[in-house]
Amino acid sequence: MIVGGDGITVDGAGNPANPIVITAKPVPLVVADSDCITLSGQGTTAAPLSAAPRLDPNPANLLKCGPGGLVVAGGTGGAVATGCGLTGDGSTGSPVTAVTMAWPHPCDVDAKSGGVYCDSAGVLRSEPRTMASNATAEGSQAYPATLVPAGSDVVVLTKTLDMRNPDSCRPALAYVNLSIDVDFNLPANSSAVAGIADDDMQAFVNRGSSTATGVHTQVGKIFRRSIPAGGTLTEELPITMGRGTGGATYTRIQWSIRALIISV
Repeated sequence: MIVGGDGITVDGAGNPANPIVITAKPVPLVVADSDCITLSGQGTTAAPLSAAPRLDPNPANLLKCGPGGLVVAGGTGGAVATGCGLTGDGSTGSPVTAVTMAWPHPCDVDAKSGGVYCDSAGVLRSEPRTMASNATAEGSQAYPATLVPAGSDVVVLTKTLDMRNPDSCRPALAYVNLSIDVDFNLPANSSAVAGIADDDMQAFVNRGSSTATGVHTQVGKIFRRSIPAGGTLTEELPITMGRGTGGATYTRIQWSIRALIISV
């Protein structure tokens, strides 16, 4: 008598018509489960055992399954190419680091320093550059001898200057100089006044006995203006006259508008 043990099957009577057949039963392969490996199959010819890495689906996970095995996506085989002020290989002992300079100013770096930014091409960029420009309008206009108005602050000529801020990022500070020079002819016992808007800046009186011709002096005022980012501001120069007595006349007006535009 033949008796099969564990995993062994014995069939047949042991004669030519019914021979004894001994067969080994497939025994399932038991493997402990793992958080990082997924197992499938029974370990048989029909159902071979298969193992596959179990990858964390976190988007920050750089580990991938490549044609030759597990790889770190974007990795360079442990070598990190650096340049343009960067050092280190990316390891814990040698992190990639930017070479910096010591802060040379007495103010606090945390409160007063600018920023560094990344543009659409992945290039590091600094704060917008300081910009400065200027704008000027000036001229000289002659007149036939024209009586100086008897009233006060009468506008006789208005000039303008368009001041454009070339910086599309920040407002600009503009320093604007307004200048006038009016030529007067002053008969004896006459007077004349000229100015900018309501500010009398030239005042002449002839107390003599003969006419004084071509009496003039150049005067000016400085204003501070703010121009929006990328905007344009129009500065006006209203030239006024008044208190004309004794037949006082004017024969020429010289004027200028000059602006220094700074964006920091």
